Amino acid sequence: MDHAKGSPIQVDWQADTYWRNRRLSPAQLQVHDIRLEGSRSDVGPMLEMREVLSSSLLPELEQRDRLINTLPLEEATKNKNEQSHLRTLAAEYGWMNCLRSRGVQENVSDPPGYRKCRWIHISSKFSDYLSGCLLALSDWSKNPTEIVAALHQLDHCVYQNERFSKHGRYFAPFFQDLLKDSDSSEDLGEGPMLLSVPFLDWTVEGEIPPLRFQVDPREGYQSSKSSSHLIRSVLQHFYRLEDTIDRESQQVFTKHKPRLTDRSLDLKVRRWYGHYPTSLNVDELWILVIDARHVVTFSSNQSWKSRWPPLQLSARILEVSFRGIRNAFLNSSNKQDYTSTTHVIATLSGALGMLHRSFWTDITLCLSDRYASYLGHLQYRLHRSPSTKLVMDLLQAQEELNIIIQIMDQQMELVTNLQDILKHGSPSRTQHLQAGSTAYADRATYRQLSFSRLSDPTAQLLENLRREYVDLCDLRENSNSLINRTIQLVNIRLEDHGKAILVFTIVTIIFLPLSFVSSFFGMNFADIRNIESTQRVFWIISGSLTVATVGFAIFLAFYGGSIVDWFVGWRENRHRRTKVPKTVPRLVERRHTGFKNFEVLDTMRPRQTGVF
Repeated sequence: MDHAKGSPIQVDWQADTYWRNRRLSPAQLQVHDIRLEGSRSDVGPMLEMREVLSSSLLPELEQRDRLINTLPLEEATKNKNEQSHLRTLAAEYGWMNCLRSRGVQENVSDPPGYRKCRWIHISSKFSDYLSGCLLALSDWSKNPTEIVAALHQLDHCVYQNERFSKHGRYFAPFFQDLLKDSDSSEDLGEGPMLLSVPFLDWTVEGEIPPLRFQVDPREGYQSSKSSSHLIRSVLQHFYRLEDTIDRESQQVFTKHKPRLTDRSLDLKVRRWYGHYPTSLNVDELWILVIDARHVVTFSSNQSWKSRWPPLQLSARILEVSFRGIRNAFLNSSNKQDYTSTTHVIATLSGALGMLHRSFWTDITLCLSDRYASYLGHLQYRLHRSPSTKLVMDLLQAQEELNIIIQIMDQQMELVTNLQDILKHGSPSRTQHLQAGSTAYADRATYRQLSFSRLSDPTAQLLENLRREYVDLCDLRENSNSLINRTIQLVNIRLEDHGKAILVFTIVTIIFLPLSFVSSFFGMNFADIRNIESTQRVFWIISGSLTVATVGFAIFLAFYGGSIVDWFVGWRENRHRRTKVPKTVPRLVERRHTGFKNFEVLDTMRPRQTGVF
């Protein structure tokens, strides 16, 4: 900071060739520190999360080549190829080792380099960023062999869980402890581990909001030209091999526009967000835990719903999730600690609860309200005029609800597995979890004034997810009942239409011969106009023709399908008989003995002696 003027120092990172030739620079990271602050004398020391400006990292970055110069390659591995790979990663990402904390903060008077936890956020998702961050932010002074084992497990984990679709690469939801196969007795404490989970977010039509952080400068800052995982719409997420561009305009968020009739809602949306959402997207959150004090997260951050679009996810975690956990610390009499496990739960709460009221009570447009409002609009249409188009609209809304519920199933399954592993995992990890969870024994882990008595933050996260899950399942059941009711009403109307068509058909069949005969005898020709017969001829001919036409129509209506089926079968049998060879002596012989439908020749006849 420039203390004379109180404004940040402007640093041109691209002017330095060192940063220009690297995929990541300090300006492309978001760094947050969780520390005890004593600024509020009325409540005493309190946990605070502060963003660290990239310009303030200049003194630490003076030792940016320390890791590449001190990397213990011989101790880490004997394989020359692995040593070369580690050296390449250290040359590209080794400068991030300067971002490690100098120690764990115990009280307010500890030096600024000490902190409870450091959180680094990168707004792009390259799979090779994972290996680079794990290598650069690990503590190589403890046990290099375990770091190499974690890197191997990380590569294997990425290979197993990476998926491909028409819309780009993505990860299947998973949680993986990167040291589960390690045989070393020395433990690194809490971490490393990798987690990937999908979450829902909104977007607007037109260009994607500008990013504060680049994707890759060597790709011209174009994510579409790089290997990053792109954001997918809710339909692209489910239909992985199908081009859904023609169906995107049928999304509920695109079709339903309550702002047109609700002026109060329109003012709230414009005041809070500036734009109205037009579609529902699925993004991915990657969480890489380095150790007990360092966490790295990855997401696209291309959201519209925030005070400043690029800070949407991080602002959500900072202003809602972290503050809820911090306030739970204030209401606890136990010893408090904030570790990477605690921050993983805070990060998951911020991402998974992005559009849910249970996580964010003051949200203007929560997900369940949007679909409930749209289903209410469709129900109003049902009472006015049920139609097949209404059935299609209900099916489309139900389809989106099914996809959202499926995503929430994946989220709850992942959080449940994470909870089980944290509770029943390695002794060191369980010890860290208990240290970070004792603060929640007296008060809930989420929201400032919650009355929940759940004992750990993961349980609170699951409770919030299940509450939203139940609401969305209720909406899906309501859509089912609306669909069934609409179909019944449409069928009743179609039945009435069928009766009218039947009457019209009967009248037409009866009067069509009469019209034909009248037109025939009314023609102005000598052999017709000059006949000496009476009107009796006209009624005999017209009556006979009418009876014959009606009878033939009734015959076709009742027996026409059977006649067509018989004709098709007769033609197939005739065509099959024409293909049978003319000289089949054994078949003919068997037909004479009574096996008329047996068409398999006797190929297993015993060979007679002397006959070749």
